[in-house]
Amino acid sequence: MSLPDLPVDELLAQLQTVLRAAAPYVLALSVLGAAFWVWWTIRRAALVREALADRVQVEVIPTATFDPSEGEVGRWARQLGRVHYAAASVPARGSAVRLRYTAEDGKMRCYIEGPAAAAAILAMPGFAEVEVRTHHGQSDIRPVRFTSPGGTP
Repeated sequence: MSLPDLPVDELLAQLQTVLRAAAPYVLALSVLGAAFWVWWTIRRAALVREALADRVQVEVIPTATFDPSEGEVGRWARQLGRVHYAAASVPARGSAVRLRYTAEDGKMRCYIEGPAAAAAILAMPGFAEVEVRTHHGQSDIRPVRFTSPGGTP
């Protein structure tokens, strides 16, 4: 069969008939898809706003002899990386961890802020010579302290 032998007019007529029959369905699916996309975008933005409004903050206080090794820094970074997994129901934009450094009365202070769903991980000490304190009276997060064999913390 050669190209001139094809019934082009007949094929175009059939294609036009199929497109006319399918046009209302394609239009309806397009409208539904756009409505779903708008709903999903608004819902996700609301979840992120809710997660950002419900965050906890802990203060990290190093001792005078604080000098972490490279391994300790790596372990602490992995610990902070687990916050996203601990806050599984929170969208990624709302589960980020923020390290905030400030200077108050000539002393530098470090704060860790993250989603409330991961408060337990944020309150875990990442270094041997660092104390973690809850910030602004958040009594639900308490650092764990182990006493030495002599009875002193």
